[in-house]
Amino acid sequence: MWRRSTLAITFAGVLALPLAPVVAAGPNVVAKGSWSMVEMTKDVNHDGVIDGDGGVPKSGALSLTPSKQIVGTGNHIAQPNERLIGGTLSWYLSPAGFPVSLNACASTGDSYQWTLRNSAHQVVAALVKKPLTSKTCRTRVTLPEGDYTFTLNVWTGSHISSIDLPARVNNIVFLSLGDSYASGEGNPRNVDAWITQGGLFSTFTPYWDESGCHRSVRGAPALAALALEKVSPQTSVTLVDVSCSGATIRQGILGTQPGTSQSQVALAKTILGNQSVDVISLSIGGNDVGFGSVLNSCFTTANCPLAKPSAGPLQNYPTLNAGVSDQTTKLANAYADVANCLAGKTCTNAPTLSPTASVLPTLYPDIARNSNGSICSYLTMTQEDFSWARSSMLNPAPPTSVTYRTSAQTSVALPVSSSLNQQISNTVNLGWKPVTASWTRSGDSPIGHGICAGSQSWVFGVQLGGSMVGAAFHPNPTGQTQIAASIVEAAKLATA
Repeated sequence: MWRRSTLAITFAGVLALPLAPVVAAGPNVVAKGSWSMVEMTKDVNHDGVIDGDGGVPKSGALSLTPSKQIVGTGNHIAQPNERLIGGTLSWYLSPAGFPVSLNACASTGDSYQWTLRNSAHQVVAALVKKPLTSKTCRTRVTLPEGDYTFTLNVWTGSHISSIDLPARVNNIVFLSLGDSYASGEGNPRNVDAWITQGGLFSTFTPYWDESGCHRSVRGAPALAALALEKVSPQTSVTLVDVSCSGATIRQGILGTQPGTSQSQVALAKTILGNQSVDVISLSIGGNDVGFGSVLNSCFTTANCPLAKPSAGPLQNYPTLNAGVSDQTTKLANAYADVANCLAGKTCTNAPTLSPTASVLPTLYPDIARNSNGSICSYLTMTQEDFSWARSSMLNPAPPTSVTYRTSAQTSVALPVSSSLNQQISNTVNLGWKPVTASWTRSGDSPIGHGICAGSQSWVFGVQLGGSMVGAAFHPNPTGQTQIAASIVEAAKLATA
């Protein structure tokens, strides 16, 4: 069901009571009205995640083994635990505009009528005159974005009372692009069942919003979109999420990756059509610099920064450190290519950005410190391995070199050209607005939130096979919530 707000109108960011009636005649005629945007991003059952219109498992949606049969798709009503459709609440992207709730219930009289005018004072709608009762006092209209005046007339017999409400219809299109840190890898809708009831030999079937990309509304950008929806009744938020686990800039954002038929920018354009984007949440770069290769090498090879990678995108480099350094240096041009594409300079298939659109690239959180703030050791990865990886990949202000002590107790100075998070921070030069709190809350805090931080950890540990093996070293529900809070802070500033 649609949820209606009865909050008073807000304009210029200040909560204001409805204006005094323009005309009042008769003791029993009072026009009191309010309006609000109808929520686009919905959480019907208030469990903290978005409910879409893409169907729900026939049984056991949030259990260990939900049904594989999806029911209830396409009825245009968000229901608890329903998936998104192709990454979006797509029925809301109507060229007619966005639904607005008009409320005359506080008025006194026998009948009422709304008249809607645009910024040029032209009448765009004169709604049907209705009896004023508790069942009929609310009305919904669909309007394009823009400035309006909503006039409410209330009658008792020949007596009339009127009120004018200034209004701005504003829907924020929130686009999520990126890799597994954006898609919500490790966090299907039923992740809580896996955490609380699962075990090494348990059967578990992840319930994804999109299984090919492991896309989930429990990912940080989707959580941020829902939180942004709750900020103000005078705006609504439409989430379009095309992120995909495994994505890189060339194979994912700008081009196709294995298992997909369109790049993320092209898919976003397909979904949005001529609808413009207001906020882009972007998490990309980890796979470009070989995050998976680093983990694989350091778990299987002693002194991994000095060893030749055996697999993955870095396998052609003489050492792991050389590969990470070279790939990190290339990020600056790659991010510039994304910026040029989004600006329409190099891509014909990219979504249209609004004139005030903001791109919010998110720094990766610190996964290398324990709850005391010290550097981790974990399974076969040593403190030396983690210290090197933290400096060469995660620290946004990296040193120029890292002293690495080998297993033979010799010291080697490894040059650090830049870091992944430093390159993301530098995208401010592209006009982007980096989300730095995702790092500061995990990397600069007295308490570490890394892989070895126990109950304070923001990331999942290594999984021994099964359907959740990809969760390793990815944010757990706590981490997703914390990263989402960082994105919300940046998005609120961007849309103020």
